[in-house]
Amino acid sequence: MTPQCAQAVAQAAGRALKKSELDAIDARLRRTASQLARTDPNWRGLSPDQRTLAAAQEAMKQLQAEADKKVARGKLQILKTIQTEDRMVAATADGEKRAHALVEDMNHTDGYIQAIKHDALGGLLDLVNAARSTEGASIGRRVSMFLFDSENPRMSRDLLSEIYSNADGSTGNKTAKKGAEAWLKTIESLRQRFNASGGDVGQLDYGYIPQPHDTVRVRGAGDAKAQQQWVDDTLPLLDRSRYLREDGSRMDDAEVGALLSKAWETISSDGLNKMTPGEFKGTGMRANKGSESRDIHFRDGSAYFDYMNKYGGGSAYDAMTAHIGGMARSIGLVERYGPNPNEQMRLQFEMAAKADGRKVDDLPRTFGSRPQSYWNMVNGTASTPSNAQLARIGMMARSLESAGKLQSTLLSSITDLPFLFITTGYNKLSYFGLIKNIAQVASSGETRDFLTMHGIIAESMSADLQRWAGDNLRADLPSKLANSTQKLSLLRAWTDTLRRGFSLTMMSGMARLAKTDYAALSEYDRFRLTQHGIDEADWNVVRATQPTQYKGQEFITPDAIRAGGDPRANEVLTKVMAMIVDESESAIINPDLKSKTAASWGGLQRGTPTGEFARAVMQFKSFPMAIITRHWQRVLDTPSGLQGAPVAANKLAYAAALSVATTALGAIAVQASQIKDGKDPIDMTKPKFWFQAAMKGGGLSFVGDMLLIDPTDGYGNAGANALKTLSGPTLGSLFDLMYSVGIKNAYLAANGKQTHVGAETLNLVRGHLPFVNLWYARAAIDHAVMHSIQENLSPGYLGRIQQRAQQEFAQQYYWQPTNGNIFNGGITAPQRAPDIGKAFGN
Repeated sequence: MTPQCAQAVAQAAGRALKKSELDAIDARLRRTASQLARTDPNWRGLSPDQRTLAAAQEAMKQLQAEADKKVARGKLQILKTIQTEDRMVAATADGEKRAHALVEDMNHTDGYIQAIKHDALGGLLDLVNAARSTEGASIGRRVSMFLFDSENPRMSRDLLSEIYSNADGSTGNKTAKKGAEAWLKTIESLRQRFNASGGDVGQLDYGYIPQPHDTVRVRGAGDAKAQQQWVDDTLPLLDRSRYLREDGSRMDDAEVGALLSKAWETISSDGLNKMTPGEFKGTGMRANKGSESRDIHFRDGSAYFDYMNKYGGGSAYDAMTAHIGGMARSIGLVERYGPNPNEQMRLQFEMAAKADGRKVDDLPRTFGSRPQSYWNMVNGTASTPSNAQLARIGMMARSLESAGKLQSTLLSSITDLPFLFITTGYNKLSYFGLIKNIAQVASSGETRDFLTMHGIIAESMSADLQRWAGDNLRADLPSKLANSTQKLSLLRAWTDTLRRGFSLTMMSGMARLAKTDYAALSEYDRFRLTQHGIDEADWNVVRATQPTQYKGQEFITPDAIRAGGDPRANEVLTKVMAMIVDESESAIINPDLKSKTAASWGGLQRGTPTGEFARAVMQFKSFPMAIITRHWQRVLDTPSGLQGAPVAANKLAYAAALSVATTALGAIAVQASQIKDGKDPIDMTKPKFWFQAAMKGGGLSFVGDMLLIDPTDGYGNAGANALKTLSGPTLGSLFDLMYSVGIKNAYLAANGKQTHVGAETLNLVRGHLPFVNLWYARAAIDHAVMHSIQENLSPGYLGRIQQRAQQEFAQQYYWQPTNGNIFNGGITAPQRAPDIGKAFGN
């Protein structure tokens, strides 16, 4: 800013201005001038003074709009504070500590956020269809798409191009055009909803796709040469019409290159270049999230695709689903707590401390964690990586463990059924209707699409979207393998079918319940609605809805509530969706906020050493913890004697059903696992068996994680194996590598004893390989080749595993392990059928 301009500005302000204030004004004027240069066709015909005046006038309008928005946000914040206080007063009316009530409120908010995400993903069916499309793909590519979630390059490029061109049909690919339309419509509806609650996200004049940069690949060697290489590679891909000087003329290569160099510093350092040592870095107002302008504008979808191929982090679909999740979180937070949720929660923590007679940093714990830990989970702090590369390494390690160790989980998933039927009874739903709906979901793609369109099973939607991750957009291989093994093990199909069947039944039950006025509802039904934050005013909106008709049944759906036209439709449908989703995830267990917070050791941040260590230790432990938080907590929280309550809501009946049914189904799962491995069933007359069955079914919760070890499966002391499991699969694998394979065998060799390096290394490797441990293929693979290899690497191996089975459970093998294999013709079929009588002590 020239001295004359600075003087004029100071005169207009009526006081002397600091240099920082003058710099900020100058930056705004320059930014505004650049914006006008792109939108005003006559801009270049104006004189410099005219351009400065026009930029100043536009900046004044923007400042006024910002001032008005600030006032509006202040009013919204007051309103949300009143609403939050009303919820706290109601929740603490029976003497509940305010800190515990605040955690429950955050739990509702987490469900509210997930419901927004589910609803948004429901609008992306055409995008999913585009991702699944094999149009133009070779047979090999189709196999790769199914097994390894590879992408269809032609569809990928066309879809990106259609999105960038606002789905104008320029590619001639109708599938891609419909997918682009679904994406653009969904993100625009989210943008408008966010802005209606105080947000300030502008709209690009080209289709928006998030830009996931791979920090390591962008950084390269981290020197000037790497920086210049990135600039040189990126420069030709940009839309140069976006880079204008204040006079409207285009920047030259050197000027754009200078902007890119600054962008490289930010991307390659994860934003550390913008931090001032010792300076407080707050989270800012949530309503401002998304208002920042981007510096990298690709010329079209193909340019974006080429950039992602070389410098992208994850896949475009990873970024797209992350954007949906991020917007859902922002919307949920501002709708529940106002434009500045962090300030709202600071106030609530102080009020809870005062009410409970504690200090803010010493508020009472809920399920082992303090309220601040839950808030870190809800607002996304815990899930936002502090160091992206460390978080990626941790995720890859956990994905490898999942790929290797969850291939037989379907056999254990029979224990889902008790939770499914108990939750059905608790919600007064028809058992016959549930079975009918599960069958309908399993047999009808149309029904699955109906549910998908209405936001049911967001996890499966996300998994389908993330399939677009193959050769060109480079998703992490371990994640792809983990997804593939879950698919081939049929676990995903089982889980999705049961959860969709329950959700369909729940939506039908809500339609029937909606025929009853709130005052006429039973005491128990009002309790159920209140537990999910649905009050009489909300219920009146639901009752005014015309249910969706499908195959002779009526259902309450988000679209039906939206079609009613009530001003509060979005809020109410989100609460209803949250209730349906939450109950479906109690029916087929999914971790809730409490179990997720505990599994991250109190909301420790991803991408930090402690955060990644916690997640490694707690891998696979969220399921048993969710049984406590979802079901045993429900036993404690449901009041006794409510009018209209079903038998399933009785504390004693609920607890008995939970214990007996999970143990019984756990027993079936244990025996199925034995038969799968070629062994006779375990003697069920022994108390030890039923202890194992209770753990397998989840009845003894995460105690089973330490003790539920099959001592006949692999090498090692059973106690040591239990401790390894308790410490998490990743750390357990490191223990095996360093001690069992390394130190122990080195000690044996030094003392002239037989070592087992080969067999133990093979066992360790096999435990991390996809596909070779699938429940329906493991026995065949073992007898075809694996037993022979293990026996040759460690003579006596087959005898030892049979001896251990006999010692631990007095078991025999009906399919004897042999040294034969497919290469020497020595492989044998099962010698006999499993001796079922062994299960009954015969």
